[in-house]
Amino acid sequence: MAVSKEQKALYNEKVRPYKDALEELKKEASTLKGAARKNADMEPYFMFRNAIIALKSCNLMVQMSTLSAEIQNLKNDKLVGDARKEVSNALNELVKIVGDQIDEGLTENQDRLEKIQEINPSRRLKLLLAFRETMQNLKIAVGTGKWRWYFPELHMKLTILARNLMDFKQYGAAKDSNAPYYRELQEHMQFLTEEAQTAAQDFRSKYELASQDLADLQSIQKLFEMLKRIFTFTGNKTELNKIQISLDSNKERIEAIIAEQKGGKKKKK
Repeated sequence: MAVSKEQKALYNEKVRPYKDALEELKKEASTLKGAARKNADMEPYFMFRNAIIALKSCNLMVQMSTLSAEIQNLKNDKLVGDARKEVSNALNELVKIVGDQIDEGLTENQDRLEKIQEINPSRRLKLLLAFRETMQNLKIAVGTGKWRWYFPELHMKLTILARNLMDFKQYGAAKDSNAPYYRELQEHMQFLTEEAQTAAQDFRSKYELASQDLADLQSIQKLFEMLKRIFTFTGNKTELNKIQISLDSNKERIEAIIAEQKGGKKKKK
């Protein structure tokens, strides 16, 4: 059904404040990027601020798309696509600062954490929770379209960010609730393990329902191996045993697929 002039006019009226807010955020982001180029020591902090701006922009775009659906009965795919790019780019910029490694030693990120020491555990946790909330809103906006299969990668990136924002030495030293940032560190660890499980589940769904791509199972393996290191570090034997079973099962599946692929190639020869 075609969109009427009245619907277009009402939509344009309703989204005007959102567009104005987006424009202001773009100006702020541009200013911060310029400042970052002039001050290398402050660049990480500017990039963290820009990540917050990106999340705000994403939420505004999702709200605009929702208004389009409500008023015009038309989902704005371009807005949703731009919102997805905002989140992805923000994650990419942050992992450049804290590292994109998922398989290094848990305390090997100390030198990178020193560059953002003014961003305390409380602020780190708030940022991670903001990413989660924004991605949940975005997932609803995307719906059942093809772009839903991009979320496993987004959750993987958020897991890596959470892992490399965690000060495992500080976590290990915080033995009781009187330690500085004890609650925030505990919640950060819970966030990290939950996000890794979410990423693994999403990759499994993608593999079984859409891709049949071995790389998705290999991503699951990396996530499980990271979780194994974490549960070994925290001494959580119950979760360690569970993840070991999942890791072994996924490994067997990967090996069976590789063996089958090799067998198929030999038959072709």
